Amino acid sequence: MRTLPLKLLSPAKLNLRLIVGKKRKDGYHAIETLFERISLCDVIRLRSYAGAVRVESDSPGIPKGPSNLARRAADILKKTTGCRRGCVIRIEKRIPVRAGLGGGSSNAATVLVGLNRLWKLGLSRKALLRLGAELGSDVPFFLLEKPFAVGRGRGEKLTAVRAGRRRFWHCVVKPPFSLSTRGVYRNFDRLTPPRPDARIIVRDPLSQPLFNSLEVAVNNRVITIRAIKDELIRRGARSALMSGSGSCVFGIFDGKAAAQKAARDLRKAHRTWRTFAVHTF
Repeated sequence: MRTLPLKLLSPAKLNLRLIVGKKRKDGYHAIETLFERISLCDVIRLRSYAGAVRVESDSPGIPKGPSNLARRAADILKKTTGCRRGCVIRIEKRIPVRAGLGGGSSNAATVLVGLNRLWKLGLSRKALLRLGAELGSDVPFFLLEKPFAVGRGRGEKLTAVRAGRRRFWHCVVKPPFSLSTRGVYRNFDRLTPPRPDARIIVRDPLSQPLFNSLEVAVNNRVITIRAIKDELIRRGARSALMSGSGSCVFGIFDGKAAAQKAARDLRKAHRTWRTFAVHTF
């Protein structure tokens, strides 16, 4: 009997604050960041079968081999548990790639959760978080399944933030270029002096101003990033910031209507920009 596919949402994230510290011995940077999960989602469909692990996508630019984080998530589950099942992972891509929104990490987390259920592996949340940290620094945040969290270490040491019913509306802008995380961090090391380990005393992190250490390190794209931020402010955003290592920029708006209007207007004014009106998820 053919197994029915499991359909799961795979949400993106924003970094409301990102403070980058010095480079560690393992090659990663010490960071302190405030994550927000948002309603811009890929769709992951998982189907178990007796063959190998296979990745499919409606986006031609998505790698299908071992470099794909979703594929690696399935592989690490099989290796850890000894499971001999295979699966088809179909990724319906909505989150822009190489954009600072964590799409690949979210896909990996979604596959870990989905295959744990589909293959009836019975792994605990703690075990999944440990596997997620092996796959990437942002993966554990998506496994936490909380709307906000503070990330420390390289981002994998998480503290959930109690936000009550608080929810933000954003207009997210994807310019017509992507940025390499490795390249941005390399520029950061070249442009900035060594810094102490990143530390923030967090009482009410959602009331703190937006900040991203990496905005100075996007090289010849600084002017474009700044121009997008200025456009968002002119169209009603309370504040604006580049997310993660870029290239996406977001603004915080006073409600759904304002965010949607900004997204529409910016899309008309700048035909090469992709825009999304999204909220805390």
